[in-house]
Amino acid sequence: MTDGITGAQTGLNELNDQDKAILQDELVYQYLLEHPAFFQHHPELLNRLRLPHAQRGAVSLVERQLEMQRERIRGLEEDITRLMSVARQNEHIFFALNQLHLDLLSARQRTDITIALSAFANKMPQVHACTLLDFNHEAMGEHFSGLQLVLQHRLQHRSYYFGRLNKDEMATLFPPTIHSVALLQISQVDKPLALLAFGSELDDHFQPSMDTLFLDHIAKLLAVVLPRYDKN
Repeated sequence: MTDGITGAQTGLNELNDQDKAILQDELVYQYLLEHPAFFQHHPELLNRLRLPHAQRGAVSLVERQLEMQRERIRGLEEDITRLMSVARQNEHIFFALNQLHLDLLSARQRTDITIALSAFANKMPQVHACTLLDFNHEAMGEHFSGLQLVLQHRLQHRSYYFGRLNKDEMATLFPPTIHSVALLQISQVDKPLALLAFGSELDDHFQPSMDTLFLDHIAKLLAVVLPRYDKN
């Protein structure tokens, strides 16, 4: 090891001051990395080392290690809190979805489906509106041109869309108070049946990165239930 250090020191003498500092740092770093028990053999150094600190000027290595551990614990606690919040929200959605399932299967007429979907939307956090447009009925009336616009711009070659709509598109589905949407095209064996839309008054509530697990289930339910009312 001595020969290696001597050779490295000879190389240092041939470098400028900036390069020397960088290489010296690298040598120290590599040495400590290869000898993790170094401070166990030299415990007196732990309290002599001083590290810059934004609020306290300088602290010992031990103090800095304790501070880093506290920061890590705080980070883990925040992660746990966030995961628990997500778990509670998913549990809430699960029970609401279970009730929606029962309501859709027991629907006696087309309006029962709309009522069930609206009740489900009311239970969802930050969801303020729900619209179901049947391609065989409502879409053939006043909503036809606007619906075609939405389908061409937002749902071409895909079943979902999350995000914002322009003014004309939004007018087809929701009042001006709605700012972000989740669109779901309901199909049966590649035959489009309807468009389901959830709306939020928040600009960023519905985003492209959102998971589609629950919406997938709703789509399958509606694909089974809606054909019963094609002639209603």
